[in-house]
Amino acid sequence: MKLSKILAQIKTEYTLPSGVIPDEVEVEDIAIDSRLVKKNSVFFALPGKEKDGCEFIESALKNGASLIITKHEAPSTKHQFQLLVEFLKIFYAPLPTNIYAITGTNGKTSTAEFTRQILEFLGRKSASIGTLGVACEASIQAQLQNSSLTTPDIVSLYKNLSILKKNGVDDAAIEVSSIGLEQGRSAGLKFVAGAFTNFTRDHLDYHKSMEEYFRCKSLIFDQAASAVLNSDIPEFEKLKKICDEKKLEVIEYGRKARDLRLEQDSFFLYKEKKYQFELSASGEFQQFNMLCALGNVISAHSLSEKELENLVKKFSDLHSAAGRMQLVATAPNQAKIYIDFAHTPDALTNVLHLARKLTTSRVLVLFGCGGDRDKTKRPIMGRIACDLADLVIITDDNPRSEKPEEIRAEILKNCDSKKTIEINNRKAAIGHAIKLLEPNDILILAGKGHEKYQIIGSEKTEFDEEKIVRESLNS
Repeated sequence: MKLSKILAQIKTEYTLPSGVIPDEVEVEDIAIDSRLVKKNSVFFALPGKEKDGCEFIESALKNGASLIITKHEAPSTKHQFQLLVEFLKIFYAPLPTNIYAITGTNGKTSTAEFTRQILEFLGRKSASIGTLGVACEASIQAQLQNSSLTTPDIVSLYKNLSILKKNGVDDAAIEVSSIGLEQGRSAGLKFVAGAFTNFTRDHLDYHKSMEEYFRCKSLIFDQAASAVLNSDIPEFEKLKKICDEKKLEVIEYGRKARDLRLEQDSFFLYKEKKYQFELSASGEFQQFNMLCALGNVISAHSLSEKELENLVKKFSDLHSAAGRMQLVATAPNQAKIYIDFAHTPDALTNVLHLARKLTTSRVLVLFGCGGDRDKTKRPIMGRIACDLADLVIITDDNPRSEKPEEIRAEILKNCDSKKTIEINNRKAAIGHAIKLLEPNDILILAGKGHEKYQIIGSEKTEFDEEKIVRESLNS
């Protein structure tokens, strides 16, 4: 695409570098990371939290950038970012018509996955984007740009959405984190639905207060045409007021909901008709995630009573996202080992309550807390683990730049020493926990879930808990 074609549609004020002739500049890609620049890329040298993109201009030019956009081409940093968003919207058009955005402290990944799967049940080619990367048809995977972030950087997100659309995907469910919303990683996108699953303690290392954390999560409704809200959370009325002020259609789900009301396990009410469903994914929180996903789908697609009846019959085929209460092994004595991404107080509470329902024997939990992240939740999680499990193994998660022993000490502040073991090496801790398993026990390996790595200091090494569990059982 010629630069002149893009500039003809730009509304943000800008000044091109002297000597640049728009009709002679070819644009084949857009980048904000100089390492991803290729021939004829436009490189936006954005100011970052730790580094300024202007430091990487030389690298971008060496990699073949055809144009560099710095703060000097726009009146301000804000205008520079707006210019980037306009470039993306023009260059990567068209995008999927229906984009469903999901935010919340917990449940984003499962809800996005359930949304994708329900849409597939309706015969719609769909995708989900988030913590686990992009879930879609295998034939599309090789074309995509991967990201380890819950909400990918804005260029990767637009690029992947564009690739999905070119491959016939018109429905995409995306996870949007509070940090991603605050940093504008989904800026310029319109959401057919904005879903809010729940709100509990997390990310206070970044947001500094629960009020600021809530404000950032609520930004999802600035881009949404409708809202899907959990009626059972304390923040529901506040969220409903925000949505009403923005004149958004609201679909409620939960035990108190006026729309998708969970009556009892395996039944929900919608438009005064009761529907029975089965889920292979255990736990009430997964029923809530399913209803939220269904709310997303209903917001965009009209379903007759008969269509909804037929759709609900397929819910037994819904499968959980990887690393979400995932059964990875059963020991010879029938003890079961699960991995789960639970890394917040609320998520740990939910997964331990579920584990208690799944066995009449003991519940063991092994976890740590991430370094350079919210420190306030550490002793809270220690207390929750000791209150709800029979045996607690405190070990390391991703310590990053913090001293692992100091993280463990903060978790242990509220632990019952009679039922707590501290082991500093996570692999060794997993092996020891497996040796302690008695018949029909349940062991929850919490915190890392789908992650296949561990970060100690600045070094990121392979750490596959499924593989470690199998090796420990075999030995």
